[in-house]
Amino acid sequence: MELIGAHPGRKVIIYFAAAIIVGTVLLYLPVSSAGDPISFLDAVFTSTSAVCVTGLVVLDTGSDFSMFGQIVILCLIQLGGLGIMTFATSLLMMMGGRVSFFDRLGINQNFGGGFSAGSLLMAVLVTTIAFEGFGAIALFLEFQADYPTGEAIYHAVFHSISAFCNAGFSTFPNGLEGYRDSSSAIAIFSVLIIFGGLGFIVIRELLQRIVNKKLKLSLHTKLCLSVTAILLVIGTAAFFIFEQDNVLKDSGGVYSLGNAFFQSVTCRTAGFNMIPQVHFTEVSLLIMFILMFIGACPGSTGGGIKTTTTAVILLLVYNRYRGKSSVSAFRRSIDNDSVRRAVTLILLASLAIVALFALLMFAGEKPLPHELSHGWFVDNLFEIVSAFGTVGLSLGITSQVTGLGKIVLILAMFIGRVGLLTLAFGLARMPRKGEIVYADESVMVG
Repeated sequence: MELIGAHPGRKVIIYFAAAIIVGTVLLYLPVSSAGDPISFLDAVFTSTSAVCVTGLVVLDTGSDFSMFGQIVILCLIQLGGLGIMTFATSLLMMMGGRVSFFDRLGINQNFGGGFSAGSLLMAVLVTTIAFEGFGAIALFLEFQADYPTGEAIYHAVFHSISAFCNAGFSTFPNGLEGYRDSSSAIAIFSVLIIFGGLGFIVIRELLQRIVNKKLKLSLHTKLCLSVTAILLVIGTAAFFIFEQDNVLKDSGGVYSLGNAFFQSVTCRTAGFNMIPQVHFTEVSLLIMFILMFIGACPGSTGGGIKTTTTAVILLLVYNRYRGKSSVSAFRRSIDNDSVRRAVTLILLASLAIVALFALLMFAGEKPLPHELSHGWFVDNLFEIVSAFGTVGLSLGITSQVTGLGKIVLILAMFIGRVGLLTLAFGLARMPRKGEIVYADESVMVG
C-alpha cells in the first residue's frame, strides 16, 4: 500500500501502467485483429506506444487491426495525451468526491500551477475538444476528395486526435506520404501538432492575452514560445539546406519549404512522416536526434526532456559565461530548484539513453538487412531516442527488432512519457525531516 500511497508521482506511474495493461488485454483479443491474432508482445508494444503517444508501430494500424482495434488504439491515444491523472480526477469530481491535496498537486505538476483543479481540468477538456474538433473538420475537407464521406470522417477524426496528442499513429499504409504536396494538409497537421506540444497552460495564457492585452505572459510561457519558435526556424532552415539535393530535390520551392517545416515540426514528438525517414542524410538525422531529444513543452501531449529544460540549461551556461551567479531571462530570475531539476533531468535522460537502452538494444540486436540502412549503430540509436522522446519516427526497423529490442523500446516509451523526474521521485522515498546538512567544500571540476 505504501507504493500506492498519496505520492502523486507514484499515482501517475500506476495510472499509466494500468492503462497500458487494459489496452494490452483489449488489443490481444481476436476481435481487435483484422487477420490472424497478434502476439502478446506486439499487443503490449502497441498499447504502450498508444498510451505513451509515441507512434512506433510493429504492425500496420490500418490493415492489421480491425475497426474495434483501431478504436481501442484511438482511445488509448486520447487517454495518454490528456494524462491519466486528468481523467481519474475528472471522474472523481463528477462523482462528487473531494479532490485530495496530493491529487491537486499532481495535476499542477503535470499541467502547471496557479489554477484550481476544477478550472484547470475544464480548460484541458475544452481546449482539447476545440482543437481536435477544428482538426477533424479541416481534415475532412482535405480527405473527402480521396475517400467516401464515411471513411473521410473516420480518417479525419482519427488523425486529428493523433496529431493533437502528438501520437503519430495513422490509418494510412504509408503515413502522410500521400499529402506531402498538399500545403493545406501540412498547415492543418502542423497547427495541431504545435499547439498540442505547447501545453494547456501556454494555450490558456495566450487566449487570455488575446482577451486582455494588458495581461503579461508568465516566464514559463515566454520560454516555451521562444524555444519552440527557435527550434522550428533552425530545424526548417537546416532541413531545407541539407536536403535540397536529396529528398527535396523533386519538390518546388514552396513545397520544399513546407516539407522542411513539417519535418521540423514532426521531429519534436509527433512522429508523422511525409517523407520516409530512411532517405534523409546523416546530417539531417543528427538534427533529428537533437529535436527528438528536446521534445515538446511541459504539460503538453509531447515527450522529450522539454523545451524549458533546454532553455534553463542554455541560460545557465550563458549567464555563467557572462559572470552572473544567477540564471535569468526576460528580466526574471529562475529559481535554483528549477536549475537543479533541469540539470538532473539532462543527466538522467543521457544515462537512460546511453547507459541503459543503447547498451541493451545493441547487445540484443544484430545488423538487419536493409538496403537503405544508415548502419547498425545509427538505425538502433534512432529507434531508442525516438521511443524515449515519444516521437515515433523510425528508419524502418521497428517491426524487425527482436523480442528483447521490443521490450527495451517499451521501457523507453514508458519512461519517456511518464517523465524521468516523475519516475525517479515517484519510486524514491519522501524527504525525511531533520536531514543533516554538512559543511561545504569545493571540488575541482573540468
